[in-house]
Amino acid sequence: MVWDDLVAFTAANATIFRIIAIVIGALLVRAIVGATSNRVIARVAAESVRDTPYKTKGASSSAGVRLAQRTQTLGTVLRSFANWAIGAVATVLVLGELGFDTAAVIASLGILGAGLALGAQDIVRDLFNGVFMVFEDQLGVGDTVDLGDAKGVVEEVTIRVTKVRDAKGVLWFVRNGQIQRVANSSHTT
Repeated sequence: MVWDDLVAFTAANATIFRIIAIVIGALLVRAIVGATSNRVIARVAAESVRDTPYKTKGASSSAGVRLAQRTQTLGTVLRSFANWAIGAVATVLVLGELGFDTAAVIASLGILGAGLALGAQDIVRDLFNGVFMVFEDQLGVGDTVDLGDAKGVVEEVTIRVTKVRDAKGVLWFVRNGQIQRVANSSHTT
């Protein structure tokens, strides 16, 4: 009798259990991606400082440290992108469980995305400029930079905003699309 009640309860609330499973699965995937990326970034950063190809006086640490900083910056951007992607997939799966037509939801999101891209060109510019700044190695976490109005040490680079702390301790949030020039005194060639 108890078993029959449990089976009936589970069948009546199957949608809720599937939604809970989707949310827990998304959180687990996010935790695994975060832990894996942190481990890879830490390993690459440690090896770049230890095994730098330049063994001359002064250059050995700067090249390795620069690679470590760039690796940490890329890791931040990739973790941010992974979080957004996992969240989007989980949202579409939950909407599917709630009875929405996922094909229509995805098509609607595509149309909405195109409309937002046209209407929010500044955000798209911020995203693209942020990705290119990181891949072109214009700046990285720990660099001393001059971005025009904001001068100081880069604390964080995301795909949309660069955070710079100045000498007075003020934290500047500079939209990546607004950065026209980067003077990086930490960059050595």
